[in-house]
Amino acid sequence: MKSSTPSIRRLRRGLTALLAVTLSAGLTACAAPTADPGSETLTDVNYQLSWLKITQFGGFFAGDAQGFYKEEGIAPTFTAGGSNILAWQQVASGAALLGDEDPTLLLQAIGSGEDLVAIGAIFQKSPLAIMSMSDNPITSAADFEGKTIAYPDNGIGYLTVALEAQGVDMSKVTIVPAGADPTQLITGQVDGYGGYATAQGASLELQGLKINYLYVDDLTAPSYGNVIVTTRKNIEENRDLLVRFLTATVKGYEWMNANPDDAAAIVVNDVNPTGGLDLATEAAAAKIQADLIKGPKGVLRLDVDKMQKIIDALVKAGTIPAPLNAADVVDTSLLDDVYGTSTSLLK
Repeated sequence: MKSSTPSIRRLRRGLTALLAVTLSAGLTACAAPTADPGSETLTDVNYQLSWLKITQFGGFFAGDAQGFYKEEGIAPTFTAGGSNILAWQQVASGAALLGDEDPTLLLQAIGSGEDLVAIGAIFQKSPLAIMSMSDNPITSAADFEGKTIAYPDNGIGYLTVALEAQGVDMSKVTIVPAGADPTQLITGQVDGYGGYATAQGASLELQGLKINYLYVDDLTAPSYGNVIVTTRKNIEENRDLLVRFLTATVKGYEWMNANPDDAAAIVVNDVNPTGGLDLATEAAAAKIQADLIKGPKGVLRLDVDKMQKIIDALVKAGTIPAPLNAADVVDTSLLDDVYGTSTSLLK
């Protein structure tokens, strides 16, 4: 079973198909000599995004615009990703100090021997959801039987495992490949459409449609979205810098969750003005994703036990060939340093 990521990334292109992916001609060095917070000298840090410069990364851009990185003595560069760019490879090669990656791709890389470690996650719960019309809602696993579902073709194994664990008779469920946009759902070709609530979902809602979301995470298929990754060597050699970067990022995402319209405007008007982004769509995405970003212990947090459940489910689905110990994959200590005893940095 292959990773679902290629198809999911095609789904994410549904709203950004007309965007021109413009990458920096030369990557900024991942980390220059460390500067103290508050000093006039700023440390350059390159962060590799897993996708284009859109609102799911709005916390980074808000943190930069609000001066949170400067307060930590950091001058950040956020390098855009794309369908042919693997963020973990940029981190492993040293081109970026850290970045974010699809958890399946990250676990596959770690399983193949890459010296990578997860230190946070943008989405505490993946935005991947089964969307359905409110007059024919799919609200639980029990609703799947007798339904036709459009879903990323390479992720069907993982979905099947989750549904079977809930007692669903898969012989009574028809699953077809999902298109790049949710037209299949709008036209009634399918009863449910698997895509990103923050992308396809926002687009549907802006058309005036009432949509029900059943997140894959709620089908006892635990998930994270956009896992933040670095190398163990970077943690050993640049721990203070990473903690300061995460501190600014936490503040950025907290600010975005509190100011979704303003954060969307930063992305559309300042960060990616030539990207063809629609302000209303990005603002809707910012509002939808807020509940997916905020966790009980704050933003960006990772849980070792949850990651172990993800690993076990991927092994069962055949997506990764051998079990991994989540304690070897996740390092929560950096965000522990960021938060201390608090669950929020912005009061």
